[in-house]
Amino acid sequence: MKKFVLLTLLIVMSGCYYAQTQFNKIINYNRDDMQILVSLTPFMDGYIAICGAGNEEQFDYRRCSMVTRLDSIGNVLYVSFIGDTITDTFESVFSQKIIQNEYGGFKYIFGKNFYNITICEFTGSLDLLSEKSLYFNSDSTPTDEREGTFSYINGYTYIYGSKLGDTISSDFYHATLWKIDSLDDIVWKKNMLYGNELCNGGSVIQSSDGENLILLGDITGNHYWHISKVDTAGNTLWRREYGRQGWRNGRELFFTQSPDSCYVISGVYPVCYRDRYMDEPSYANCLRKIDDNGELVWEKIIENFYKTGYVGIHSEESNYDLHVDSGGYIYVISTGVAAQGQSLKGTLTKLSPKGEIMYRRYYHPLGRNATGSMYLGSISPTPDGGFVMGGYTDYNEEIDEMFNGYYQQPWIVKTDHEGLDGLCYTELPELDFDVFIPDTVCNLDTIDCVVNISGPSAPYTLEFSTGQVIDSIYYPDVFVPKEIGIDTEIVGNDNMLYQYSEVITEATLKDTIRENIIAKHYNIATPTYWGEQQLTITITDFYGNTKTITKDIYVNHCNEVEVDENENIVLSVYPNPATECINIAGENIAEIQICNLLGEVVYYISVVPRRDATNVISTENMPAGSYFVKVKMADGKVITKKIIIL
Repeated sequence: MKKFVLLTLLIVMSGCYYAQTQFNKIINYNRDDMQILVSLTPFMDGYIAICGAGNEEQFDYRRCSMVTRLDSIGNVLYVSFIGDTITDTFESVFSQKIIQNEYGGFKYIFGKNFYNITICEFTGSLDLLSEKSLYFNSDSTPTDEREGTFSYINGYTYIYGSKLGDTISSDFYHATLWKIDSLDDIVWKKNMLYGNELCNGGSVIQSSDGENLILLGDITGNHYWHISKVDTAGNTLWRREYGRQGWRNGRELFFTQSPDSCYVISGVYPVCYRDRYMDEPSYANCLRKIDDNGELVWEKIIENFYKTGYVGIHSEESNYDLHVDSGGYIYVISTGVAAQGQSLKGTLTKLSPKGEIMYRRYYHPLGRNATGSMYLGSISPTPDGGFVMGGYTDYNEEIDEMFNGYYQQPWIVKTDHEGLDGLCYTELPELDFDVFIPDTVCNLDTIDCVVNISGPSAPYTLEFSTGQVIDSIYYPDVFVPKEIGIDTEIVGNDNMLYQYSEVITEATLKDTIRENIIAKHYNIATPTYWGEQQLTITITDFYGNTKTITKDIYVNHCNEVEVDENENIVLSVYPNPATECINIAGENIAEIQICNLLGEVVYYISVVPRRDATNVISTENMPAGSYFVKVKMADGKVITKKIIIL
């Protein structure tokens, strides 16, 4: 049966997308030295990878950048090196874009010793055609062009980066926006921050209106994110700041447009102390959605916890790149950890347009259960409807032996549209769930049940045979392996800087430690009548897949059912006493009125009469005491019941 289901899935997928290539491999350069992949750009016939490299004899072993053209399955076609014997060449850490010109060649921007910004052009076989330095200062106090990032917008190149000062022109401002024409000549450059503000890294993209620019960076000193909208002449239209005051809010920032004229930004956020006895914070993923006026739409904090002798959040867990599709769904890559002592793996997290987590997938070039830490730093959609992600390896005995001790090697993950690749996930995770409820319950009551879910993708919907529907179930914002869990003691620790919105307990659904597991508490309604009952529960996932389970329970006669024998009216008012809410169930209810003992109306609602309707009324604003519930039916008859609120 399982094979049949998988075959059916593959047929459906192939009907929606044309043939997709999937692989997960370390790029084989036949070289022993280390290469750290920071940029991977897809084209119709393959990919261009940018790596930081060293050990190049032609450059006197100074740091250089390696540009590689790969075919559609990740095989190396051409390699070119950028560098010289005088300076160290640095690839653009935060930039993920290479452009292809009308002649089939490529253009990319590098920095040398952080002292200048250099535009390089290559042929289709990566022969270096030109190398133009846009800024170089031979003064004893040179300009330090830090982390210059670039975008190609409407025929111009825009570069946004920071510098320490320029004694020649007495220019001591600390962030520069460049506009460069198609001939690689500077149109203008402007200082965007003033005083003591230093832009520690930055990014520039086109605004949603298509006429302006959006700038993003981390301001050193107060460590805020700064976001600015400027016109194409460099004039500031507005500026906003976001972040946690007094704490470093991260410099590895990426952002992109979303189809609703907003911007999604990824970075980090200080959430808790690294140790009980230290003031150094640990960081979590931070996603923010900003509208076109710079106002915050929502903020999402996501993290992986592990336990040692204290609360821990792995320092490597952060966002490194993101993509937003035409439907507004967000795909973020990062480096993820499951538990103390386990190796890091590259991760892909999908979120809804509102920031709810839909799934998280893990990748490793040596297989799903391989050891050794791996990092991801680039994600892009591919022409066949999938994703390509790039990163590099950390220490691993097998890789260390393969490359003679040089364990930092580039690797590529090519997935389908579900984020599934050929080594880590060969099929969608099986839709599975369980609901843990007591064997014996009271009729006309509500019970706290624990719902465990794993499957292809949230949101999930649960439908109970009692008529209750729990809709839009997403993964919590804390990822915890099955054997760890998080309890209130950990979340409520005094050293926490950030209180997570949900407390999740140990998930018991799967034995594997890296499955995406939802473990949440919900209040559900018990059956109306007493005796042996069978509760039927159906789950539906994001793709429309369903699964149904049944639970045998015994329902005790604990709560009374109000019956008017002469009029044959059945009305249920429960629980009694009530704590958080009152449930009023019956047919053809038209009005509900709750009065205190003085006859004052504390609650009133007019409803549309219907069959088997249950009205849930919160008691939050009702003081403890006795009340009368008056229910008026559609035919004008009234039933009154006394109830106690604790």
